[in-house]
Amino acid sequence: MTANEWVEKVDRDVIVEIGKQLVSIPSVSGDEFEIMQFVKRWLEERGIGYIETAHDPTRPNIVATIGDPHSGLHVAMNGHLDVVPVSDASSWVTPPFEGVLSEDGSTLYGRGAADMKTSVGVMMAMLEMFRDAPLKGALTAHIVSDEEAGASVGTKHVLAEMDAGNLPRPDLVIVGEGSYFRIRIAERGGLPVKVRLRGRASHTAMARVTGINALQKAAKAVLALEHHIDTFHPAVGYPVLCVNGIQGGVAHNVVPGEATLDIDRRTVPGETVESVIADIRAKLDAVAAEDPDFIYELEYDPTRYTEANMTSPDSPLVAALQRAVGAVTAEEPAFFVDWAGITDSRLYRQRGIDTVIMGPAGENEHGANESILVDDLVTQARIYAHTISDLLGV
Repeated sequence: MTANEWVEKVDRDVIVEIGKQLVSIPSVSGDEFEIMQFVKRWLEERGIGYIETAHDPTRPNIVATIGDPHSGLHVAMNGHLDVVPVSDASSWVTPPFEGVLSEDGSTLYGRGAADMKTSVGVMMAMLEMFRDAPLKGALTAHIVSDEEAGASVGTKHVLAEMDAGNLPRPDLVIVGEGSYFRIRIAERGGLPVKVRLRGRASHTAMARVTGINALQKAAKAVLALEHHIDTFHPAVGYPVLCVNGIQGGVAHNVVPGEATLDIDRRTVPGETVESVIADIRAKLDAVAAEDPDFIYELEYDPTRYTEANMTSPDSPLVAALQRAVGAVTAEEPAFFVDWAGITDSRLYRQRGIDTVIMGPAGENEHGANESILVDDLVTQARIYAHTISDLLGV
């Protein structure tokens, strides 16, 4: 069969049914056991082999494979089944933990519909569709827990098992996070930084005499730091610095003697811990040059730095996805250069594995009335089908 013929085999009803079932199983991070039991039963009923691997037995991961990793190229798909909690249940028009299809069949609602249970459903459908095909290599799905809470018992554990030789190492990886069907070859890194501002505590009555208000100094720091960073990278866009927290003050009648800012600094390829810290210092030093009472200290842990990462645009996976997107959508394939968060794709790239994010973009991720268009899931499945057929010579 040709790649286009495999595209035509994608079954909309299968995609919807798997997605509905996954969304209907609550799996907030830390509570993934039941949904992984469903995945295991689903695979067993279809004769698809899998390995269950877990750092925490209550939070397992499933590595399901068809074909033979030793017979050719090994392509893996990665997706997580944990979701964030619901904080605003009264704002939902459907039950948050129930996969509900709209009356016209166009949209699937529920926590995880967009991020990213339905994308995992597409991966499961690909395993079933290609199960009996004469693959020149292997197709694997890494279905993981814990992405939303750091991945330590999820993808990080799976890759540690791979490093130990207990799981086969893929050659290429597709991560099913949202990319608007653009080819997402890179993502920003990140470094958390604290800025401690020192003032001088005093009675409020003496605020203009003996007090130095650390919150006022913190306000100056926010104004100096909180703005657009004009350093563009063609694969991922601009860096970001955002002041996401401020703490200070002990009582309503005491001038704050100390205040703290929490900064999330997202980086692009080419930036380092040293360059990020130097940039922050330069901005704060400029304030201090005009205000002798502006005294600050920076706190950061270099081990918490996530380096910005990217896959070469010349990768065979990129080329295959470009062909697939062009064939399925009849549009010129484009790279994803937009605002987006850190995903598990970095963990594969850190091991030298070409990894690309390719998936639909739903609505209201992490918010009320999270949803995904069924047509987008079908498009995702068709892009995957074309890519798999292309790479594995079916």
